[in-house]
Parts: sequence; C-alpha cells; structure tokens
Amino acid sequence: MRKIKVALINPRGFDIKQYLPISLAYLKANLDDEGFDVKIIDCSLWGINLLSQELKKELQNFDPHILGVTAWSCVYKEALAIIQLAKSILPEVITIIGGPHATSYYNNVMENKEIDFLFRGEAELSFPLFLKRMKENNPVYDIKGLVYRNKTGKLIANEPVMVDNLDVIKMPNYDDIDLGKYIENGYRYAHHSGRERVAPILTTRGCPYRCQFCSAPQLTGKLVRKHSPEYVIRWIKHLYKKGIQHINIIDDNFTFDVAYAKKICKGIISLNLKDLSFGTPNGIRMQRGDAELWNLMKNAGWNTLVVAPESGSQRMLKIMEKDLDLGIVPGIVNEIKKARLGVVGFFIIGYPGETKQDLLCTRNFAVKTNFDFVVLHKFQPLPGTPVFDALIKKGEIQSDFLPADMATANLGYLNPTLEGYNLQRFVLVTYMYMCFFRPKRIIYLLKQFGITHILRGLKKKILHLKAKAFLRVQNTQSGIF
Repeated sequence: MRKIKVALINPRGFDIKQYLPISLAYLKANLDDEGFDVKIIDCSLWGINLLSQELKKELQNFDPHILGVTAWSCVYKEALAIIQLAKSILPEVITIIGGPHATSYYNNVMENKEIDFLFRGEAELSFPLFLKRMKENNPVYDIKGLVYRNKTGKLIANEPVMVDNLDVIKMPNYDDIDLGKYIENGYRYAHHSGRERVAPILTTRGCPYRCQFCSAPQLTGKLVRKHSPEYVIRWIKHLYKKGIQHINIIDDNFTFDVAYAKKICKGIISLNLKDLSFGTPNGIRMQRGDAELWNLMKNAGWNTLVVAPESGSQRMLKIMEKDLDLGIVPGIVNEIKKARLGVVGFFIIGYPGETKQDLLCTRNFAVKTNFDFVVLHKFQPLPGTPVFDALIKKGEIQSDFLPADMATANLGYLNPTLEGYNLQRFVLVTYMYMCFFRPKRIIYLLKQFGITHILRGLKKKILHLKAKAFLRVQNTQSGIF
C-alpha cells in the first residue's frame, strides 16, 4: 500500500544553542508510522538557506504529499517563504502551518493563499487525526484546531483542542529532531556553564494569569493541566538513560500547583540519579511556592530559580496587569536563597508607557534586592497579546508587525516615551551598579555563564556600538543629520 509522505519543516533563523523544535518531535511521536513516511527537515540545525538550492532539492527528492511548517513570530516570514517555495515546485502539495504565530494570529496568516490549512493550539492528537482522515479520503473539517477556507472562500476556525489528560500524549522522540546533533552544536538552553547534555520537558500546560505582554493563555489556555507525576518520572528516567545530564522544565507555571511540584521533586529525589540537574528557565511565579518547595527543588537538583518581577515600578506592573506587589519580592527572594538556591530576576524594559523614572525604579529595585543577577529583556510586542492589539489601535505598530528575534531585538518596537534614550547603555550601567554594590555577583556571573560566554557577549555589544558609530559618521557625512 502506498505511503503518504509528510514533510515537517523547522524554518531557519533560530539560535540552535537556545532552541530546538520539540513540537515536531511531539507530532512525529504521536503519529502512527504505518501508512506514513515522515521526514523532518530542520533548516536551523543544518543551516539550510532558503535562497540556496538545498531546500528545493530536499523537497523535490522527497516529493511530499503534505507539508507542515512550524512558525514562531520571529521566523514567520521564513516559514511563509518555505510554503511559497513548496507550492511553486510542487503545486499539488497540501500545505499546513502551525506553531505560536499561527495560533495567535491565524486570521492574518490565512490571508496567504499558498497556505491550505492551519492548526492552532495543541496539535499532537489533532494533526495525526487529520493525516489519517486525508489518507482515508474522509472529511477533515470537524477536527478541532483546524482553520480552513470553505467552498465560498470564507475562513472557518474550529475551536482549538486543549487535551485534559496530558498523559494520552506520547513523549516526544528526541532522536527524530537529532538532539545529539543539537548538543554537539552547543545546545544549552539557559544552561551556559559546563558541557552537560541538556534536554527540555513539559510537565504542565496553561496559564491563568492576565499579563498583557504574554501569549501563553492564548497558546495553551488559562486552565493549568498537568501530566501525572508518574508520567513525568518515567520521562526523566528515559532521558537519564539516554545520557542527559541537565533537564529544563520549560513550563510556564511549573509551581502553580505547589503540591504537584513537591510530588515531582520528591519523585526525582527518590530516583537517586547521580549527576542530573534541573532548571525552570522560563521562570516560576513567586507567590506559588514556600520554604519546603524551595528546599525540595534544591535537593532534587536545582541550583538556580528564575523569577520574573518584570519591573521595579509598581506603576508599570499595573499597566502590564502583572498582579504582583513588589513589596513581597525581597522576602521571597531571601527565602529562596535560604534554601541555598541562586535567584535570577527577569525584567522587561522599554514597555509601552514606561518612562525614564520607571527605568530608574527598575534599576534601583534590581540592585537593592538580593538577586544573584538579573536579565533585562527589551520589550517585544507578540501577535495575539492584548498589548499588541492595543499598540495597533494607537497606531504605534502596523497589523503585520513582527517582533525581532533576540539577536536583533534592538530593531523591534521603540517606546515613543523613551525616544532617544539609550536602552543598551541603561542595561550596561545597571549591570555595573549590581556588581559594584555586591561584588559577589561577579563570581556568580562567572560560575553561571562562564568567562567565554561573557566575553563573547561583550564582544557583540562592542561590535554593535562600533557599527552604530560608523553609520552615524556615514549619515552625517551624507547630510542626513
């Protein structure tokens, strides 16, 4: 019997040291291989340039019946170009797009006629069902999460699926996305020190909070759903047997159910696995935890916790709808540190409406609170978030605005109230203040990130400043200024 060929593509543009396409590993693992020939083409891992002939040859040689592309906002243009290329050389191929950008902004995405179908939300179960129906020539239009055009061209968007019992979803197969090759090429998401073999897992999905800058509730729903502790422990044992030495739990709300997080930690401790560490690099909600949990996390293999106050200005937190009283933060940070855990704080700068005074509040809060260090992220409006829609209404961004990736974040949104203000200098001075007032932070910085990583970062900053200075000189000579 003829097999249906399915190509799953990860676009080029991601930093492979910080990201791997676990969504594609989920899709392939949850697909019954019988009757399907699935090929994953990872343009980021293999450095496949859309303008080269390599991708074109890959598609022509494999000749898929169905092509699926995953897309985050920062690589959406690349994802769309891949679909357009596929249609130009394989006119009969059925094209599908999914991922965060497609989920959050499906109306805009489906304006591109080269895209036949779109999946929003979780697709581990609905995508295999779609393929099965297509193979059997059965209707697909009632499948949850599917977005399509009817016979008159009207866009139909089925409600996305949110799987209640996460345990029915099979674990991703890391071999399918060549985790070994990622590690060989430096994959260490949020784990810069050492040479450990790192892998991510998801234990929970969903976010009940209302932060205006975050797309998590749109992507995975407001209800926090959980894998059973037994499932998670099996997953951890499986990765350990494959030689993984550090596991990142990449949930948005790992500690939301404190009792659940404690069960996971106790399960890890009972395994008594040597040389296995853990991290929660996407951060935890400070209000969702206590001294017992912090100590359990330390004993289970955590060395550092990431928390996210987002701003040192209570005024900005109100605008962000972060629902956090800054007054509780220093005490919780100290409580975590009593468990012998490091604490890193995440902050957003350049948020709409933020002023220089708000930035100074953030600096003072970061310096005075007992953080080991902080990370200052330049604000990027994400499609589908409330703040994104608000900025469109104000005319500050266009509806087709795409956030820059982390490497080019300086090219993204510019807060009008901070026009002319040097945010990069603010970040550098803030870090200098932090180290000046608490020199131990320098030691933590070296331990956590390593001197090579820090020097590489400084080199990038210097080169960027030199480039800006050169352009200013050139523009001045051209009479632009």
